[in-house]
Formats: sequence, structure tokens, C-alpha cells
Amino acid sequence: MALSLRCFRLVHPAFCSSLAALTRPVSEITLKTVSGSRNDHGQYMAYPAVPVCHFATKKAKGSLDQITVVTADGKLALNQIGQISMKSPQLILVNMASFPECTAAAIKAIRESGMNLNPEVEGTLIRVPIPKVTREHREMLVKLAKQNTNKAKDSLRKVRTNAMNKLKKSKDKASEDTLRLIEKQISQMADDTVAELDRHLAVKTEELLG
Repeated sequence: MALSLRCFRLVHPAFCSSLAALTRPVSEITLKTVSGSRNDHGQYMAYPAVPVCHFATKKAKGSLDQITVVTADGKLALNQIGQISMKSPQLILVNMASFPECTAAAIKAIRESGMNLNPEVEGTLIRVPIPKVTREHREMLVKLAKQNTNKAKDSLRKVRTNAMNKLKKSKDKASEDTLRLIEKQISQMADDTVAELDRHLAVKTEELLG
């Protein structure tokens, strides 16, 4: 078994790290790819990550902390470039005075965060009204959670296929029995990850819809 595991890591070490990213606790899972850069006009592009924990009906200021904003210096969490505070239970404020050039990107990231937020801007101050939670909004959050869970499964399938292809090209590195064992391990790890994603989705659906 120890030999097979060493061979498995040698054949496709990226599989373990990719799988680990998909099996982090639900509060840490990011199900939307983050990518972007400054365009030719020097404007900042923002593609926010949407952790499953953000599909919630209670909007505290902490919900905005890890929204990702792509800046000229790279991808930064919103709380790294803006001061987030609760003005009232119905209003969150994000002060962008320290990084005013990132204000537009921060607004875009908040708007596209999947939390049904519609930010307003006053200079470098972003006002984020907290919407009233309705049954329709809860159902929309469940739909988004399902979509992002399916995206995670698609990513997992690609990782699994890549690992299997690498394995087929490694016949000269291990015996046939060892390679068969590694193939079973890859399939089992992938199946376990799918089951965990489904379990997280079920918990979130129950939390949102009751």
C-alpha cells in the first residue's frame, strides 16, 4: 500500500492538491473560479469567488470580507482594500478611501457575489443595503448553490480524467497490479468528494429552506 501511494503521488501529484481544494470545509469551499486582470484601458476587472457559506439569509459585515477583487497588485479580499462596517442592521458600509482606484472593481465584485446585493456609491464610500429575505430569495440562493456545486463536480471530473490519463502513461513506473490499485484509489477519492459536495449542498438547502 505504501508503495502504491508513493507511485500515485509520483504519477500525478496535482491530483491530491486539486482534490484537497475541493474537500475543504464548506465554509472555505470556493466554487467559482477567480480570474482577471487590468484591461487595455487600465480599468480593474473583478470576478468574485462565491464560497458556499455566502449563500445565507443573514447578511453580517463578515459576509463581505472574503469577496475577491482583482487589482493591479493581484487578487485581494475586499476587507484588505476597504474598511467594512455595519451602519445599521439594514446597511453595510465599505470605505474605499485607502484604495479609491479599486472602488469600481469592489462594487462589481459585491454586485456579482451571488448574495443578492445592490451596492450604491458615494465617492469612495460604498453603501450596501441589506435586502429583505423572501421565499423567492431563499430559492434563488439554493439554485445558485446547486449551480456552483455542479461546477465543482465538473472540475473534479476533469481532474480525475487527467489523473487517469497520466496513470495510463506510467506503465513503466509501476507494476500492473499497482497501477490498478492506484486507479481504484483515484476513483474512490473522486466518489468520496462528490458525496461530500452533495452533503454540503443538502445542509445548505436545509438551512435556507427549512
